[in-house]
Amino acid sequence: MKSINSMRLKLLLVVFVILLFWQSSKLWSLYGVQPEEVRELIEKHSVNQQILVNVYYEALCPDSRNFILKQLVPTFNSIEDYIELQLIPYGKAKTRIIENDFEFECQHGPVECEANIYHACTVNKISDSRKQLKLIACMIKDNTHPSQDFVSCGSTLPEYESIKSCAQSTEGRRLLSKFGQVTDELEPKVSFIPTITFDNEKNNESNLIPALKNLKHEICKRLKDKPRECRR
Repeated sequence: MKSINSMRLKLLLVVFVILLFWQSSKLWSLYGVQPEEVRELIEKHSVNQQILVNVYYEALCPDSRNFILKQLVPTFNSIEDYIELQLIPYGKAKTRIIENDFEFECQHGPVECEANIYHACTVNKISDSRKQLKLIACMIKDNTHPSQDFVSCGSTLPEYESIKSCAQSTEGRRLLSKFGQVTDELEPKVSFIPTITFDNEKNNESNLIPALKNLKHEICKRLKDKPRECRR
């Protein structure tokens, strides 16, 4: 009787070991040889470094439009987890304080001032960088009719009414004046729009041309642990 029980016990142990080995093999196959998408997902979740990218631009500037559409948008779509984006619409405008309000003189005329205000309100009211950049990119394609462009690009957004109210009031002008202060504080002073800085480094013109031509490369070379997107 004891020998029978002993054999049963040994048999159960063998079955248990086999099951344990089988389950371990499944786990190793899952975590050791993973599909490309799973590896990339895990890699993104391990992000511990972001580069602060400040973009100083103006709404009717052709160079600003080209940079945002051809460099910033595709770069952000590729490595957004590694970018902390700050858009600063103002450019080479000038601000005049009149009592408790503000007037602006913009490089490309009054229409640009109005468009800059819509951009300033967008940056202020939308906290999600992806949504923010999507609306900015849509408007900057053709900002010659700022209020109409905003309606066609942003009417379905939950922030639509707050952005509209902001842009059509002193709130928007106050926001644009603050972006003007930030722009004026750059050292050295802005000489070309758009200007791009990384991690609040000193505005260095020697870094500007490379950033305008290949923004992704300039961000990637500053990352210590480079994601696979930087190697493509």
